[in-house]
Amino acid sequence: MRKVVILLSLFFTTEGFAKSTIESIGDFTQVIVPAYAFGMAINEDGWTGAKQFVTQFAASQITVEGLKLAIPEERPDHSDKRSFPSGHSACAFSGAAFIHKRYGIKRAIIPYLAAGFTGFSRVHAKRHHIHDVLAGAAIGGLSGYFLTTRYNDKSQANIELLPDGAKLNFYTKF
Repeated sequence: MRKVVILLSLFFTTEGFAKSTIESIGDFTQVIVPAYAFGMAINEDGWTGAKQFVTQFAASQITVEGLKLAIPEERPDHSDKRSFPSGHSACAFSGAAFIHKRYGIKRAIIPYLAAGFTGFSRVHAKRHHIHDVLAGAAIGGLSGYFLTTRYNDKSQANIELLPDGAKLNFYTKF
């Protein structure tokens, strides 16, 4: 898993150097949530989950970058006009939503909390307005939700009792 995080951190670059501890943690959670989601996906049998993760993540980031070009909104710190929407939030929420849709809400609670912290850190650092973070979260969340299917772990068999004439037999469903 450590190799995956290092590899993915090359693709998830942050803008400049973090100015505070909260911003540094937010930069980290922006990377770790999707890295964790991708790690879960490549741990499956086959490549379906990994392909879905890459597809939904790419759709999220392409949407964010397109909107940043189309809507040149100035950041609260006046550093540039790439405030809307928050790419950090989209990144983190796409990972959390992928985990939610693919593996269930129980496995997504902590990733959602980390994604929420990512959004908070962007507002706290004056890199984004609240609406930038909400838009980024919506883009990441919706791409993760609509471009991901539920994982059906076939290694865990469901056992049912089915009547077969006068006796009951055990059948394993895969």
